[in-house]
Amino acid sequence: MHDAARLRLRELTQSVYDIGDEVAELIENLAESMADWDEELVEDCLLELAESVSLGRAEVRAALAELNGLRQAFVSGIRSGSLSATVVDNHPGRTLSFLRDHAVTPVEPQPAPIVSTATLRVNLRRRNTELTDMLADLAEWTVEQTRLAVEEQSVLLPQALARAEKHARDVASRWCGEVVGDHPALVGELRGEAPPRFLAERARVEQVLSKIRSRRVAAG
Repeated sequence: MHDAARLRLRELTQSVYDIGDEVAELIENLAESMADWDEELVEDCLLELAESVSLGRAEVRAALAELNGLRQAFVSGIRSGSLSATVVDNHPGRTLSFLRDHAVTPVEPQPAPIVSTATLRVNLRRRNTELTDMLADLAEWTVEQTRLAVEEQSVLLPQALARAEKHARDVASRWCGEVVGDHPALVGELRGEAPPRFLAERARVEQVLSKIRSRRVAAG
């Protein structure tokens, strides 16, 4: 019975970390799409993010409630002497070693007038980098909020995920207005500069799955 409870504790912990990691990854995908100047892919990433957060919030709410119940039962068992204290595992999901010790802060729009196409490209690239960096910070923040929700119970993770999505949408909206808005033709020329890595990874996974499906069909 105790072994089954410990296994369930690990499963729930991993499940919550996986959800936080997925949301963070989708925010990173959004940043990669912006870095490639791809407005349509940005919209697709926002839709993916919204779906993930919508499903994830419900799942983490239920998982954390069960997780806290199991922890309380373990604490009671330890106090009664029927369980050992080695129950809770460390973070089993995405590594947190890359977290930087600074907050996600807005960047003031660049006020310099555009005097040439070359200057415009420089300014657009700088602004694009500023906004994608904000999303990188947001992805890190999301991972950290997940850790705090699981390990310290100091964060309401469903609300944190909703905040992450809202902030990502705000950044994407600023990108569409400040980067794409007044210069769609130039942005179109820049598209393809930095092909998103996540698209290549998805293509690789799909290729593997396609081979597996083909083998199953051939095997009858």
